[in-house]
Amino acid sequence: MHGACVGAGLGIALACDLRVLADDAVLGCAFGGVGLTFDSGLSATLTWAVGAARARELVLLGDTFTATDAVGWGVAGTVVPADDVAARAASLAARLAAGPPLAQAASKRLVAAAPTRTLAETLAAEAVEQDALGRTADHREAVSAFLERRAPRFEGR
Repeated sequence: MHGACVGAGLGIALACDLRVLADDAVLGCAFGGVGLTFDSGLSATLTWAVGAARARELVLLGDTFTATDAVGWGVAGTVVPADDVAARAASLAARLAAGPPLAQAASKRLVAAAPTRTLAETLAAEAVEQDALGRTADHREAVSAFLERRAPRFEGR
């Protein structure tokens, strides 16, 4: 993200799995200034990222925040110089593309469901996912690659 990312733009950004912010990025909720409230799922995604108290503060007061604040509050993981945003995003995309797609999907499901589950339910869901993943060709490939001291080649099987 470069420059301003406010309102629905922030909502769209928070729908992404990873966010790379330029050091000049400014984020916020601008809804109150035009007599509106959250949209684009932001009432949920912002609350999950920063907690209810800070989400209320941001939407009610309409203050903006910096990329550094965003990392500190859990809105983003990476702040880079503005000129490096595209390269860092491409690097992350390449790493994701080379990763284990079945395990990535399972991880996303577990994270998405975590806020609504008890610890016992979470442990049970993790066990189901691990059991299923342990039976995949991708897992067998990863073990072989580890033993052969090479990078695994995941195929989503």
